[in-house]
Amino acid sequence: MLKKTLRWSGNVLFALFVLLSVLVLVSTFQSKSQIGQVPSILGFKIMTVMTGSMEPEIHPGDMIIVKGKDPSKLQVEDVITYQLNQQTLVTHRIVDLVKKDGETLYQTKGDANNVVDHNFVSSDQIVGVLAFTIPKAGHLAQILQTPTGIIIISLLILLIITLGMIKKMLTAQREETSHT
Repeated sequence: MLKKTLRWSGNVLFALFVLLSVLVLVSTFQSKSQIGQVPSILGFKIMTVMTGSMEPEIHPGDMIIVKGKDPSKLQVEDVITYQLNQQTLVTHRIVDLVKKDGETLYQTKGDANNVVDHNFVSSDQIVGVLAFTIPKAGHLAQILQTPTGIIIISLLILLIITLGMIKKMLTAQREETSHT
């Protein structure tokens, strides 16, 4: 029973690893072809956290998954990702909503920061709201963005598949010889 559980757990982890790798690869290729836009898979945007401004909840190297949300439904305490400029995305928590000239602006702050962000965020800047975090998975995404990383991960996946096939063949061969 324990052996089956361990095998099943290993298969699930391997499938999740492959799925995550494929999603990161698709996202990486999308980002190279759609310059200036955040890559999206089924409405979810995948990003890697680069700084510690949201610690202890989100750490550098974590992967965050952001989902688009109607800005009028955003509330204080929501964690949003917004476009600071053409090259910079920021993920911070909404600490206040301010009405100015009929528009709602969002005051944000990193959890680890002592002061609120200097500028208000407009609804046009908002990329989405944090859906969930995958700890440390952003490191994989960064590796996969290099040609060497793609080759290493591909070879690793092939090696695992090959070892699994060899193990199955040896098991089948042992069972065949034990029945004769």
